Formats: sequence, structure tokens, C-alpha cells
Amino acid sequence: MKPFNYLSNAVRAPEIIAILVRWGFEDLLLQLDTPQFLLRNLVRAKVTHLTAYERVRNACEELGPIFVKFGQILSTRPDKLPEPLVMELKKLRSRVEPQAFERIKPVLLKELECAIEEVFAEFDPVPVAAGSLGQVYRAKLISTGAWVAVKVQRADIQKTISADLEIIGWFAKQLHARVEELRPYNLPMLVHEAEHRLQEELNFRNEADNAAIFRALNTEQQRVFAPKVYNALTTRRLLVTEWVQGEAPDEISLPQEAASELARLGGQSVFHQIVGTGFFHSDPHSGNMLITADHRICFLDWGQAGQITLEMRYHLADLFAAITDRNAEKVIRVAERMAVNNRRIDRRRLEKAVTLLLNKHRHFGPSGTQMGTVGLEMLYIFGTNGIQVSADYALLSKAILCVEETARSMDPHFDIQAVAKPYLEKLNKERWSAGSVARQTVYPLLSMLRRMQQIPENLQRILQRIEEEDLQINFHHTGTENLEKTFNASMNRLTVGIIIGSLLIGSSLIITTGVKPLLWGFPAIGIVGFLVSGLLGLYIVVSTLRKHR
Repeated sequence: MKPFNYLSNAVRAPEIIAILVRWGFEDLLLQLDTPQFLLRNLVRAKVTHLTAYERVRNACEELGPIFVKFGQILSTRPDKLPEPLVMELKKLRSRVEPQAFERIKPVLLKELECAIEEVFAEFDPVPVAAGSLGQVYRAKLISTGAWVAVKVQRADIQKTISADLEIIGWFAKQLHARVEELRPYNLPMLVHEAEHRLQEELNFRNEADNAAIFRALNTEQQRVFAPKVYNALTTRRLLVTEWVQGEAPDEISLPQEAASELARLGGQSVFHQIVGTGFFHSDPHSGNMLITADHRICFLDWGQAGQITLEMRYHLADLFAAITDRNAEKVIRVAERMAVNNRRIDRRRLEKAVTLLLNKHRHFGPSGTQMGTVGLEMLYIFGTNGIQVSADYALLSKAILCVEETARSMDPHFDIQAVAKPYLEKLNKERWSAGSVARQTVYPLLSMLRRMQQIPENLQRILQRIEEEDLQINFHHTGTENLEKTFNASMNRLTVGIIIGSLLIGSSLIITTGVKPLLWGFPAIGIVGFLVSGLLGLYIVVSTLRKHR
């Protein structure tokens, strides 16, 4: 992540500061190393009718599409962020003004490597949808006569993302270093992970691959599908898929029986993806789904997809069973198996937090708490108590929450537990079958025997390296970034101070020589040396006073 530079962000930085102040975050900015000139002459508005998390969401929406996309990515980390904040970030939707086709056209031509008329018989220059990363157009292929959706990346999006991420990264580092209450969230790490995810979404080939994988793994589900991808026309910045005509689940008008059937079908599809194949759409909200005229469900926007292994699916089944039984001790045992680290935890503190959560949400289903909400809160409890789980579990919880909300928009009586139960029971039957038990027992035993056979050889290699004095131990110190920055600044000032002292001594010697040319009766070189040393000294004094303040 690049260091923040005020000069290169002279326009964007004041805009962001002004919006943050407008949404009531001035007190937070004052705790950071924010230059005072950016905080002057700004409109102060006390937003008292909204919570802090609601103000974060509103600020992201006003800050623009990159901040919206960034917030959407952060909403997939309920293991690191509080559940109320995740729920607010999940509401973020890209309300982006479409770019003019004149700006998009050069991108389209470059990716096609030919004229538009050579590929498309018809091409509507008015976008049917505009997102933070790309815009979608409707076109007709010359080769097959089929109508297709053409998703083109927005012009100069990489430059915009780079500038905004530089500012976001600076804020994250400042908040982590200066606001102790936010330090447990490790905001710089979250920003780094979100930046990586964002770069993945910028590559439309990843979205094409995810849609193709879904189609390959879900051939038996005739009424659930992903759009067909035209790989020959797809590049990093261009995605061409079949055109799907339909309506969003929360906007379509259907008889109650048909709506309930489609809600159940959508829930079954998501649990088939999670439990059956291990590859799932991580954001199945109503904006990413279409209901066709023949009552089929189409999953759109495969930029984000999750994947869990068979062992992770077993852990998921155990966790569901423990939550349903309200067995806090079993929840903790499953969480320890889910963990990707081996840190010691305070089991008593963790059990109290889990028990409180289970007691708070005593009723699941249509008349009670959403299962996805409990999953988000549970992951946050794990994360804050030292149990780090795979990020795919967070994607999974969000997927369950999204499909639960979407299904209930069609059928208020939708019960996700009833939908999930057959899939979890089938998974448990496969898990404890004779063949599965044999594989889980024999293979680890053989692997353990092989590792035991390698112990003498590995020990001999270590002793040989010690004997040859070729053994090295590497240490990596963390948390010293600010110390390194301070040391570098001090050395720079010390260097400038030495230069000033040298200039003063040299100029004093030259002044006494009377060497021409003269200026005001004194040697000009000496006077120039005095002026330069004076300016450098003034710079050091001013910068030191500003830094101290």
C-alpha cells in the first residue's frame, strides 16, 4: 500500500474530509494526524438521529462508488467487524451515475480488438445497469443472433481506485495507531485484504470462471442457473454473457403459492451449493437474482464466490447442530476445530459470550431470529476471542443471511432451518458411512506413519547444519512501523542540520576573504550560503512546531 501524499491527493482528500465532518466524524479526525488546513471552514452538522454505524454507511454512499464497493467487501468480514456494522455495510448498493458511452467506447474497442459492428449486429449505447466497477449494455451477436449482456469496465477505474485506496489506507493506519478502541480490529490488515479482493473483482475473467464452475457443478438443478459466458469475447475488462430477461425477487408479483415455491427453491439451491458442492454465490441478495417468466432463478454477478472443503462442511454441520441445540460447550469445541491458528483462548470468557448469544436468540425461523444473523454474531465472538476462522465461513454466513432475506421478501413464512435440514442430514450420513470413516481413519494413520519415518532423517539434517555452522534463526519484529518513520524523519532533520552548520561555517569563512563578485560590499557566495542555511533552518523550525502541535 502506497504511503499517503497530500500533494497527489490535493483535490480528493479535502472532499473526503468534508464528507466525514458532515456526517459527524470530526472528533475522530481530530485524533488523527489530519492537517488543520483541511478542517477549516467546514460545515459542522450534528447527526443525532442516526447510530455511528448508520453514519458510516451514509458516508460511504456519499464518498462514491469505490467506497461503496470497499464497504461491500468489508461486509463479508463478520469475524472481524461488529455485527451491527456488518448489517449496515450489507445494505450498501451502488447508486452510480453511468459514464457516457463516449468514455466507455475506447475500453470496449480495445478489448474487442476490432470495430463494434464486426461482433454485434445491434448494440444499445444506453446502459441497462451501472455499477461501481462496470456498466452493462444489451447487444445482439452477429455469429448466432443471440441477445447478450455486455459488461464493460468503467474508464479510468484503476486510477480512481488507486487514489481512493491510498487515502483509505492512510486513514486505516492512523486509526490503528492512534485510536486504542479500534486497534483490536486491525484495520490496516482488513484494508489490505479488501484491496486484494477488489483487484480480483476488477478481473472479469474471475467472474466468468465462477459462473462456469457453478454451471458445471449444478447440472441437476434445471430451474436454477447462471448466465452462459462467451469466453471467446471475455477479457479482464470485458464480460459477455447470455441475456436473461426477468425481474428481481422483491419486485416480482406472483401468486403466493408460486412465490413460496420459488423462495424454497432458492434456499435449496444455496444449501446445495454450500453443503453439496462446496462452491457458492457469496452475495445472493435480490439485486443479484432474477426470476424468469417460466419461474426459473438466475444468479447474477459472480464476482464474489466462496469455496469450502469437505472438512469445513463437516464443521458447518456440527456448528448448526450445536447452535440449534443451544449447546455452548459444543459450539466452542467446533470453533476450535474450525480455527486456522493454535492460539490459547480464555474458554470461560468465550463460553459466557456464546451462552449469552444463544440465550438472546432463543427462537429461529419466521417468527424469530434469522439464522444468518446468529452466524454473523457468532463469528464475531470467535474473532474477538482469538479464534481465527477461514474467511470463507464469513462469506458463507453472509450468503445464508442474504438468501434468507430474499426468500422472506417472497414468502414471509420461509423457514431456512426446514430447508437446510435435509442437506445437513444427508451430509452427516455420508460423513459417517463405512467408506467415509475408513478414509478418515486409514489415510491420517498412514500419513502419520510416513511422518514418523521422516523424523530421524530430519533430525540428522538439522544436526548436520548445526555442525557446519549453517543454522540461522530469523526474527521479524512487528509494530515498529511508526518507530521506523520517526527514525527516518529524525535522521533527515539531522542531515539537514549538519548541512546548515556546514553552510554557516563555510559562508563565515568566505565573508572574511573579500572574494569577488561582491554583493552589498560582501562576497556574494557567502551571502547566498547564509540565505540558504537560513531558509533550511526556518523550514526545520516550522515543521517541528507544526508536528509538535
